[in-house]
Amino acid sequence: MAASQNLSKLLFCYAALLTVLICIKPIKSQEQVGTLADDEVEALREIAVQLNKKDWNFSDPCSNIPTVSIPHTDQYNNTLVCNCSFSGNVCHIQSIFLTGQDLDGVLPPALSKLPYLKQVNLGQNYLSGSIPREWNSTKLEFLVLSVNNLSGPIPGYLGSITTLQALALESN
Repeated sequence: MAASQNLSKLLFCYAALLTVLICIKPIKSQEQVGTLADDEVEALREIAVQLNKKDWNFSDPCSNIPTVSIPHTDQYNNTLVCNCSFSGNVCHIQSIFLTGQDLDGVLPPALSKLPYLKQVNLGQNYLSGSIPREWNSTKLEFLVLSVNNLSGPIPGYLGSITTLQALALESN
């Protein structure tokens, strides 16, 4: 009798979870209805070259569908957050999270070409060089560059980013 009740509870939980997942999927897809602005796609192409990132899906970057197989670390994150609430079904990049990908390029000056960008996390890679001066024109709020191979002093022009609330640069 107890086994029967446990099985019933388990099936109920499974059905409830399945129902929730089915309901969440359409909501998530509705958030991303729209197309990324052409100038932002071009900026992403530049950023990919500068980072030495070879697996971005440029046909639909906001979908977050990579062009390579399963990531190799549990720290891996390959996420673009796009805001598609603009008129004309236009999306704009709001956040970039590219962590634990063994990227070995430089910090991309082309990030400054993404006017709606607020959050960037490029931590746990092998990026080198210094923080590009071009970034002082951004509206970044959160910037994580920890655990890379960056060099040089923390540039004073970061103070020009008046929207910056959090900055992480440790272990460089």
